[in-house]
Amino acid sequence: MLLITGNSVKRIGLNTDKGRHAVWLELFFDLVYVVALTRLTHIVVAGHNGHIETSDYLAFFALFVPVWWSWVGHTMYQNRFGTYDITDSLLTLLQMFFAIMLAYGVGNAFGETGVIFALAYAATRWILVLMYMRVYLGNPDVRPIAGGLSFGFAVGSACWVVSVFFPPPAMYILWVAGLVIELATPLLLRKQLAQVPVHNTHLPERAGLFALLVMGESFLGLVSGADSYEFSGILVLNLVFGFSIICAIWWLYFETLEKALTGNLQGAAHLFLYGHLPIYMGIGLLAAGVQRLVATNHSTNDLSSIFSFSLLLILVPLQFI
Repeated sequence: MLLITGNSVKRIGLNTDKGRHAVWLELFFDLVYVVALTRLTHIVVAGHNGHIETSDYLAFFALFVPVWWSWVGHTMYQNRFGTYDITDSLLTLLQMFFAIMLAYGVGNAFGETGVIFALAYAATRWILVLMYMRVYLGNPDVRPIAGGLSFGFAVGSACWVVSVFFPPPAMYILWVAGLVIELATPLLLRKQLAQVPVHNTHLPERAGLFALLVMGESFLGLVSGADSYEFSGILVLNLVFGFSIICAIWWLYFETLEKALTGNLQGAAHLFLYGHLPIYMGIGLLAAGVQRLVATNHSTNDLSSIFSFSLLLILVPLQFI
């Protein structure tokens, strides 16, 4: 199956561009996840009665995974197989709509919006399956890869659809089962995926762009935390401290990312990709921490736990990606 893209004809499912970078469609796609990240961060910022409970951390971590994975799915598809033709673009825009619904549902996913969250996540994944099926039909050379990914993602997302017919905790068990299946699928297919290697420039760039989205929540947190307080010397000191932490993490992260940009990810793409999950979680916690830092009425115990967890999640994985 052939599609006309611009002035060239491309076979669906084999992106061979050398030294490629993110396109406008991918950057537009990222914007939807800003909303989801803001609502995820709010889970920790809000806490319970001014304090952060263990359940708040667990909710943040548990919900971060499907939000991140829905972004990863589109990113990896575009990295290997994106054609950016009309159909590809329309399917991406449709995926964005359901990502908006995902962001809407994540705020109270363990409550009244759980069904919306589950169905929205499943919808983003089924659209991805449809995109991979286009690859399957359009390029016989990569059918084992496209077919395997389609099957694994379809089974995993089906668990989310089925979950809406069950009350908690069975609903959440099915969520976990679906995520385990989906996360395991690329690992089980790593030998086949090696036949279509990742683009060494595109993947680190996309990972860095998502990190910037999460870091942006930190700046939002600084302003939001200061918004309801009178201007004072203490407020300025807290702003300086919070800003300095963000800048330090930015510097350290992108110094590490530069090594990936100049290196070779072949054979290490999964470690690079999965290793970013705790880093993103840590940056998200950092965003919550700086907001609570500036809002000076919060417990110092809460602040110490947030910053400790966030730095641990960021610094340890950076040694391995």
